Order: sequence, then C-alpha cells, then structure tokens
Amino acid sequence: MCFGLGSGLGITYLTLPAAPVPFLVHVRSLGYEERVFQTLDVPFAWTSYGSIEEGAQALDDLLDQGRPALLLTDIFHLPYFASRTHFPGHAIVAWQRQPADDSVLVTDTERPAPIPVPRDALARARFAELPPFFHAGNLFAPPAIHARLSVERVAAAIRQNARLLREGGPHTGVAALDTWLADLGRWEREGDWRWTTRFAYQIIERRGTGGGGFRKMYAEFLEEAAQADPRIGELRLPQLMADSAVCWTALALALKAGSESECFPAEQLADALRAVRAAEHRYIDAALMY
Repeated sequence: MCFGLGSGLGITYLTLPAAPVPFLVHVRSLGYEERVFQTLDVPFAWTSYGSIEEGAQALDDLLDQGRPALLLTDIFHLPYFASRTHFPGHAIVAWQRQPADDSVLVTDTERPAPIPVPRDALARARFAELPPFFHAGNLFAPPAIHARLSVERVAAAIRQNARLLREGGPHTGVAALDTWLADLGRWEREGDWRWTTRFAYQIIERRGTGGGGFRKMYAEFLEEAAQADPRIGELRLPQLMADSAVCWTALALALKAGSESECFPAEQLADALRAVRAAEHRYIDAALMY
C-alpha cells in the first residue's frame, strides 16, 4: 500500500561509462519516499549533512531520543548485502543503537528481523554520489506521524504514477525502454556484458522488488485499492499490472539466461523489451481513464 501511495513504479535507464556496470536500469520511481508522505498529508523533508561523522552523530542523537529514522543508503557498504557493486538510494530504517558492539539495528526489505550494522559502515553507506541517487546522510525522523488517507488520495496516486511512466524523457518512463532497445548493441560491445545482464536481472527480479520489477507488488496494491473503489477493477488495472509483471519477469529471466550463455542474447532481449513496452502502454492507457 505504501508503495502504491508513493507512485513507486518507474523506469530509469542510465549509461555510466566509467562504472563497473556501464548500463543500469532502475524499475521504481525517483522521489518515491517523499510522495508516500505527501499522499498521507505528512510534512516531509530530508535532512542532509556536511560530513559522514556529522550524519552519524545526528542519527545517534535521534535514536537516543527513541526516534527511528528513514535513511538512504548505498548497499555496497551494508555488510549483510555483501555487494560488489555500488547501488545507492536504497531506503532502510534505523531503530536502535547497540553500544556494546557499536552497531545500529536496522530493518530492510524482505528481511523479517532487525539487522545489526556496524556504526561506521552505516555512516559510510549514507553518503553516495552515483547517479541517479545522490545522498549526503539523507535522513527523515519525524517526532510523530499523523496520517490521513482517502479513496481520492489513492486515486490521485494511481493517476500520478501512470503519468510518471508516460511522460518521461528518453531515459525515464516507458520511453526509456526504446532507448534501452536501441542500445542493445552497446550492451554487447562495452564492459562485461555478462555482468551487465546479470545485474539488470537482479535489479528487476531479485533486489527487493517482490518480482516483476515491482509490478507484482503494485498489482497487489491495486487489488487492495479496488476493494475501496470498484472502478479500479472495472478498468482491469490489477490484471493489466499483473500482466506487465509477467513481462518484466520474462525480461529478467532472459537477462539471467544471457549472463550464463556464450553469445549476447540480442534477439531475445529485444523481443522481451517489446513485450514489456506493450504491456506498460496497455496499463497506462487504462489507468489514465481512471
């Protein structure tokens, strides 16, 4: 529900020539966290800091007051990911300090229990300068949350997300799929295409998305929202989104298979990208009628 309220679906296509992964695809929208709280009518603003230690001390002070904090992090510095690749903009929540071993308890996607993270590792993770996510200790720790929700706010979030997908430039929204399609030759020629395809598979299917590039999760949001507004079901939005999730998963599996093959799977990826593009357009057209 929070993912839907934040208009969380997105497509961002990036070229990073100097990075280990020269082509990167994100499948959720930028600014999602802020939009969740805007939809709930909760004042929101990130607090940032001038240095790693300043950010770490501010978090210590908040946790000592019993105030949990939403943080943006780069998973490269979070030990429980054991990631070889930088991936900033990942949101987690810090809950409590553990002075005995100088760690902080955090909660993270798809992990059922709090995780202790060394204080210095968490402090480093909160600073990143890798596009498209820049953060300098970004933190949100309100003293209280008094949320307001209505069917009208849910509807507005659904329409906003459809517009975000439709109105992007060549590197955002559905148009980014065309840019990716045109770039497949570069995927084969530049960098290690086996790792590039493997990483794209992980981002779409594995790294906290719930499968299908967040579309499966969003379809569940639509099903829940349809209980409050039957028009969502009448427009078949949950089913159209579930169809898109299936296409995204098929694309992810083509990327995974390609990463394990001898030849770059240009034809298979092109077909899978076209199927995703068609499914996204079918959903967007229906959602903008809502």
